[in-house]
Amino acid sequence: MKDYLIGTVLLAIGLLLIVIARPNKSGQHPFFLRFEQSSVLYPPIVMVFLVTGAAELITAFLGITR
Repeated sequence: MKDYLIGTVLLAIGLLLIVIARPNKSGQHPFFLRFEQSSVLYPPIVMVFLVTGAAELITAFLGITR
């Protein structure tokens, strides 16, 4: 049961990070994404949450123990 919860929370955090990073209606990005370093660091951070959450859910569904 704990694996399902952890996987769901990690996926939710990843999706929330994607929604937060979307530009507004005038096409401006959020303040924290206007710097050059953020375009290098932000996508891997989002991918870590999404991939880890998906892997956690897959292992929970298949019943694989660690």
